[in-house]
Amino acid sequence: MSRKKAREAVMIHFYQMEIHQEFDYSENFKERYEGVLEDPREVSYALELIRQFTRNKGAVDELINRYSDNWTVKRMAKVDLSILRLSITEMLFARNVPGSISINEAVNLSKTYSDEDGYKFVNGLLGKILRSETSG
Repeated sequence: MSRKKAREAVMIHFYQMEIHQEFDYSENFKERYEGVLEDPREVSYALELIRQFTRNKGAVDELINRYSDNWTVKRMAKVDLSILRLSITEMLFARNVPGSISINEAVNLSKTYSDEDGYKFVNGLLGKILRSETSG
């Protein structure tokens, strides 16, 4: 199973949730991504990340606000916000995923989807959260 594809699909889903301001668990994720995510375990992993985020959105966003200097979730670029939400959810609520792996994957997503320097912001913020909020 490649979690890379699952992470990318979840990040896109989080972006769409933010754009539409609909933060409920979305049944349409499975319909939309089942063909893209070839392994059923990828779909299962992605759905679990979405469930965990929707249950813990307030806590995830509070961490982003607390550790980002001069930025809030309301002012942040939506792509960066979606990547941060994905990685923080994964670091705090996914089992068997080292924080360093989650951050590396977030940086790679940022290099693909964000602006030229977005990955630096994502890396710095996630590093602060990892050091302060987790044991890894």
